[in-house]
Amino acid sequence: MKNLIIKWMALGLIVIAAFGCEKKVNDWEVDSSHNRLFKSLVFEVSNTQATSVKLRYTKSIGATKYVFEFSKDSLEFNNIVKTVEVLADTLTPFATSTTPTRVEYRTDFGDLDGTSGYSVRMKSVDTSTGSESKYSEAYFETPAEQLFDSWEVSTDNIQMYWTVTDRVTDVLISDPVTGAQIKKVPITADAKSKGTIVLDGLSPGTQYQIAIYNGDVLRGTKILTTSGIKGALLIAVNPGDDIGSLVAAAINQGRPDVTLLFKANQVYNLGSVTLPSGLANISFTGEKAAIGTNAQPAVLNCSNVAFTGTSIGKMIFEKVDLVGGSSDFLVNLSTDNLQIDEYDFLNCLMENYKGVIRVQNKVIKLGQILINNSQVNATGGYGVINVGGSSVSLDSIKVTNSTLIDMNTQLMDVRAVVPLIAVTNNTIYNVNSALTQLIRLDKNNLPGLFEGGNNIISGNNAGADLKSFSLSYEGSFAGSYRTSEMSINTDFPEITVYPGAAGDLFVNPVNGDFHIKEGAGFGGTGIAGDPRWW
Repeated sequence: MKNLIIKWMALGLIVIAAFGCEKKVNDWEVDSSHNRLFKSLVFEVSNTQATSVKLRYTKSIGATKYVFEFSKDSLEFNNIVKTVEVLADTLTPFATSTTPTRVEYRTDFGDLDGTSGYSVRMKSVDTSTGSESKYSEAYFETPAEQLFDSWEVSTDNIQMYWTVTDRVTDVLISDPVTGAQIKKVPITADAKSKGTIVLDGLSPGTQYQIAIYNGDVLRGTKILTTSGIKGALLIAVNPGDDIGSLVAAAINQGRPDVTLLFKANQVYNLGSVTLPSGLANISFTGEKAAIGTNAQPAVLNCSNVAFTGTSIGKMIFEKVDLVGGSSDFLVNLSTDNLQIDEYDFLNCLMENYKGVIRVQNKVIKLGQILINNSQVNATGGYGVINVGGSSVSLDSIKVTNSTLIDMNTQLMDVRAVVPLIAVTNNTIYNVNSALTQLIRLDKNNLPGLFEGGNNIISGNNAGADLKSFSLSYEGSFAGSYRTSEMSINTDFPEITVYPGAAGDLFVNPVNGDFHIKEGAGFGGTGIAGDPRWW
């Protein structure tokens, strides 16, 4: 018994010794470098604009704020140009989730430079403990910025407009072909405050590249052409002047290219104008805009413009308000063996004509008829453009970027083979006159190609049925829209019907405001219609 007790005592001592020698292998201090928040599961670029980026990221548990750093390099972060802190309690989830780490946020960051590469990194911070996450990183490039929102060209200057900002320093004028710098114009404090600058000392009919900078950062660029004809004699016209006599005097001086400059806010009663022979090219040019918010029109009461002789190069009407009578054709070509390179109507307002241009079925060779950036009001039954028959040779008809209001019977009546007819990016509104068809064609002289994209055709058409074409023709209006209140006889091929009337789509069409209403739900916003209403 005594020996048994001794054995148990020895065993107990061994056990005690063993426990006394045990190492505390899991009892160490935590490395403070690992005492941090987990970074977001998702961090990526959702969308880039010229001066902004939208970032997509998920919730970091325990974070009270998120810190974003932007650097102008490629994930090196040696040139931090912007730091933004976003408080967690100010964020609204873009997408919720029952798993907290999958709750998604999206945040916009502005005041970036266009055409630039940026690195962005984000960390999560718990301000109560000072704990931070590791950085999440991404790289993106902003597209080119277009700060210019409008402009007005004149014969010797161009006025540029932009949204007011302090982040502009200079405007650079250069040759768009060679890239050679013509001049650099500093933007004054006054110009910055108004968001506009006048670039003077330019030449008529000349193309320029206009670029606006903030230091070395390009913020916008446009290629524009001054009004008038390059190299032409510029004649300032006063009310009461005889146009034929002014042009004849120029020709006698050996100057067959003429730009007639009509003063802003003046009315000219021209009547019927006949231009003398020997004229090469002519432009009827307004000093200031004829349409738009800055309009100071030169109003030309003009029933007809004709020329003597058998040929002329370009006849241009630009930045003038042309007013006719209900029996007048502004241009009426009615004799054989005529040759004309172009009739161009640019930034014009044309009102009350029976037709703007009529080409009768004679042996006439004509290069182009162009109506661009213009507005046509209340034309008669012959159509804005009327081409009489197969004796006419005509290369193209283009009606683009224009607003056409209350046309009677048709936009155009074309009975000659024309290789290209383009009716694109126009806003068309008819309520006080009735169109029978938009385009009248001859089945034996169909166009080689028809383009009808990105128009808006609207209004009740004075209650009359409307056809797209006068006959069965598959010219496409893909990308165009029409409002739903008009009665359709033959619809426009591939057009999209907007489920509302003109009054639902436009701000105030009755009074000529064709801006798209906010909340109109229009799929063609910024794409279809006259771009001046965007």
